[in-house]
Amino acid sequence: MGTKVAIVGGGAAAAFVITELLEHGVGMPAELHWYSGRRGGSRGVAYATPVDEHLLNVRATAMGLNSAEPTEFLDFARQHLPNARGGDFLPRRLYGDYLEARVSRAFEGASFRGIRASRLRTEIDSIAPAAGGGYVLTDSTGYPNHADIVVVATGALPARALPQACDALIEAGRYVLDPWQWLSANTLPFDKLRKVLIVGSGLSAVDLALSVTERWPQVRVTLLSRRGRLPAAHVRDAQLPAEGLNELLEDLREHPDLRSWTRLVRSACDEADDWRSVVDSLRHATPQLWQSLGEVDRRRFLRHLRGIWEIGRHRMPPQVARRMLELQADRRIETQAGRIQSFRAGKQNRPILAWTQAPRHDSVQVASYDLVLQCVGMDTEARSTTHGLVRSLLQRGLATPDRLGLGLHADKDGRLAPDQRLWTLGALCRGRDWESTAIPEIRQQARRIAVQLFRELASDTAREKPPRRTAEVADIHW
Repeated sequence: MGTKVAIVGGGAAAAFVITELLEHGVGMPAELHWYSGRRGGSRGVAYATPVDEHLLNVRATAMGLNSAEPTEFLDFARQHLPNARGGDFLPRRLYGDYLEARVSRAFEGASFRGIRASRLRTEIDSIAPAAGGGYVLTDSTGYPNHADIVVVATGALPARALPQACDALIEAGRYVLDPWQWLSANTLPFDKLRKVLIVGSGLSAVDLALSVTERWPQVRVTLLSRRGRLPAAHVRDAQLPAEGLNELLEDLREHPDLRSWTRLVRSACDEADDWRSVVDSLRHATPQLWQSLGEVDRRRFLRHLRGIWEIGRHRMPPQVARRMLELQADRRIETQAGRIQSFRAGKQNRPILAWTQAPRHDSVQVASYDLVLQCVGMDTEARSTTHGLVRSLLQRGLATPDRLGLGLHADKDGRLAPDQRLWTLGALCRGRDWESTAIPEIRQQARRIAVQLFRELASDTAREKPPRRTAEVADIHW
């Protein structure tokens, strides 16, 4: 029957691995089973939005699945938006359409390449070692599935309530942990919303604020975060790389400590025509730089500089930034800087929030809202997650949590342990790479995993066949 390969997950990371395996593994001596979850698609959360105003924050030319064909997504988009340009920030919904089309095409061509592949719309709740080798994957119905090789591509972990959140508010539906599911529900409560608090002010919080103000024109939205700052905005047109980048990278590598890096990057930004070109030019080197930084400095970065980096690194498309300015001018959206002290339920379970105002945090402010939406960014803390699959990996010793709470420990190729045939990519690799959630990074990770898997499959074939036939393994074309 051949080696059984399982891909677990229903988002972009899974889509990238699947297309790499199905399109480059001609005659692959394996069965590939994709457990895509109950939703059954390759959109995941990021690209499941039906709202055209929710835009990609990366230009269209950088979003193709195949790095050898950088305009592939743009070509697809032009079938629907004929005037789309390579430098445009296009709807995330359209990118979800592209992912599904590409994965479907890969599956359709699998049989012509001699590959046995199937797609199972089921959720995998646990992974355990099998008695005879390989792994047992148990789905939500309790049915066991066997696999010899597993790639965990589940994306970010389920959101957990902030420690200050009140259980009564969550039970009453006044404190929402998954605002995207709440928005997509057929019947939405609180038709007479007036004041909504969004905890967070990053890109997802911005999209959420736009959706809320569009659906309820009477609503006033407050975005509360530690610094009270929205993401910076992209410039309209793509920029050339910053001058002196090679010298800057050499200096950063020679001085792998946070104080030196802060001084060097600030100096480079001051000297550049636009600071964005410096930040963008560092993107390809960020994983290597992060890996060279000691744990003490990594912790210091997460504590003090993480918010500043994300404001400048993960930026709003220009048209989104303009719309946010308009809503702020109309006083329909405001930002507040502060630290949450507590939530409690008021009359009719209306959330009452106490928070200290930045920067001094020496006075407590109290405000009441109709609804609180938590949108503090992705959760990758594996040690306390409720995600059944990740919990099973940790409990059975198949994976170890990242020391800084940034997913799971993985080697440079994504393998979870040296003696295991388990890989992961995407958000769960943030501890290794820091920048590990955008399409360009996931594309590279998927390629590395595919190379490793092809080597494993070739080794399996060599063991199964007589020596004179060991050369007859998968014909891998890149």
